[in-house]
Amino acid sequence: MKEIDIKGLENDINQEINKEDILLEQNMVDENNNSIHEQEDKISLMGDLVRLKSSEGKLTNGEDFFEDPIALEVEEILPSIEELKAREEYGDIYTIKGASSIYLFSDKYITYNYAQMMVRVEEKDLINLIAETVRHESKTYPRPTDVRLFSYNPFNFTKEQFSDVLAQLKTKKEYEDIKETRASNAALYLYSDKFMVKVHAASLAEWIEVEHDQNP
Repeated sequence: MKEIDIKGLENDINQEINKEDILLEQNMVDENNNSIHEQEDKISLMGDLVRLKSSEGKLTNGEDFFEDPIALEVEEILPSIEELKAREEYGDIYTIKGASSIYLFSDKYITYNYAQMMVRVEEKDLINLIAETVRHESKTYPRPTDVRLFSYNPFNFTKEQFSDVLAQLKTKKEYEDIKETRASNAALYLYSDKFMVKVHAASLAEWIEVEHDQNP
């Protein structure tokens, strides 16, 4: 009867086990690499979507990333946004946290101030929208705000809507710095007395409405 080579058999078995272990490790590495590449692809898709929507004059809501082809899970949204912001090639992309969502935009197409206004419109924060727009113009330029501005993008108020929101603003103490002035042609302007005195605001409104055309 032929003697079985036990030691040789053990070596063969060990070699097979080692091969299986190596294959298993390689499969795990491949799966990890695929997962990393998939995540990288999703981050790139997120950046592309933000830039595309910004080029169309639109904000990207974080909830947009739930949809195909990005299809993130709820728990992936914030970490993925942080990863996007951390990448040097997406340095033009910024976020604004609203009351109910997070919004993204590219400053290649939309300024930060304009994006803030768009967020307030999106979240129907209309009283604050008017007040902060007026304060920004009074502080930055400085100049009073022509109320006709609020009939254009991104505001798109009707006359009735604007009148209603302005009436509500006047009843709230936190907006008592927002004042009115009228030019001699009755055009209405708003200003913040935190940043402009009444005489200056009135004279600028008059110059814009009347004197500018008379003295080009």
